[in-house]
Amino acid sequence: MALTLSHQTALDVIRTLRSQGDNLHQMDTTPFSSPVAPIGQRWNAQNFNSDVWQWPMPSQLHPLHVLVPADRGRMRGLMIKEHTTRRDLPAGSILWLDERASVVCPELLFLQMAESFSLPALVMLGNELCGHFSRFATEPLAGDVVDGIPTATSAESLKSYLCHFGGRRGVANAREALRYICDHAVSAPEALLATIYALPHTESGYGFGPVRLNDRVHVDDDGSWVRVKSRYPDLTFGFAPVGINYDGSKHFDLGKLMLSADAFARADAQSQGKARETLKQELVKVRAKVLDDNLRNRQLAAQGQIIFPVTKEDVADGRHLDALSRQVLSCAHRVFGVNVSKYLKPLDDTSLTRDRWELLSTLLPNGGFGRSSYGRM
Repeated sequence: MALTLSHQTALDVIRTLRSQGDNLHQMDTTPFSSPVAPIGQRWNAQNFNSDVWQWPMPSQLHPLHVLVPADRGRMRGLMIKEHTTRRDLPAGSILWLDERASVVCPELLFLQMAESFSLPALVMLGNELCGHFSRFATEPLAGDVVDGIPTATSAESLKSYLCHFGGRRGVANAREALRYICDHAVSAPEALLATIYALPHTESGYGFGPVRLNDRVHVDDDGSWVRVKSRYPDLTFGFAPVGINYDGSKHFDLGKLMLSADAFARADAQSQGKARETLKQELVKVRAKVLDDNLRNRQLAAQGQIIFPVTKEDVADGRHLDALSRQVLSCAHRVFGVNVSKYLKPLDDTSLTRDRWELLSTLLPNGGFGRSSYGRM
């Protein structure tokens, strides 16, 4: 058996596999055993370069993390970080890649990262593994995020897996994180909002938990021009039938619309007709999205569910998100009679404000207004 990749290396590999559209649930599993190098050769991390699986090149700063049984000899290699385990791993813990390497399953990876990640970073990772998106392996905070992919695991699967590890280091951290992890986040900003709203104020969150993502709400056929039977609010809170929908920069693709308008302006007489039609189609799409959003909010309100739109600009600035959070609480109190004093108290405590904004910027994909202090997530 070849190397069993683990910890940060496994996270890089799993992100790469998911970004390529691979379904981890359909991958073959393999028994966990000691790595065996070809006779007369030493393990060399450079043999596992980025040209093979498109994950980061090992280095002394970011070594190749390998899991081995505790009762074997030490592996040699300047760029190899060896991790040992004395426990028998549950069935399905190792996913087969090829004849050179295997990788730990998402559930074991989550447990491994619980030993070093902060609670917010671990919750964000859990929401990623249980969601339909993946960060970019080499640049997890600044790189592109791939959406619309199969989940790697679920909150229930993580919980079941942890039952096999009573006293192992990191288990308590992993179980604590599971209190705040949600299934089915469809984007990184959605997972970020779920994380920061679910976490308690002692962890620089808003403490609005528990929260739910993309719950199905049946809506009546009210004769509207769009025929739908269900709506799926991005995030809903447990203390009242209120929630939020995230409208990112791609929600109304104004950039694409501007390109179409620019093409129309630059078109010569021969191609002007085609450019005009392209611009018209883009305008129709934007208008249709505006109408559908308004209809969605009306239909949900008719079912007693009030949803607040949240923009990319709200998420990128802690002051805006604080203001929106107060509006959500005001609605819960004025419309549904909920006592929201325990949720308002941390918002009113200015000593917590900067910590909350720093956490927000730290976890925000594609940049924020601060530097990460949570490691290579």
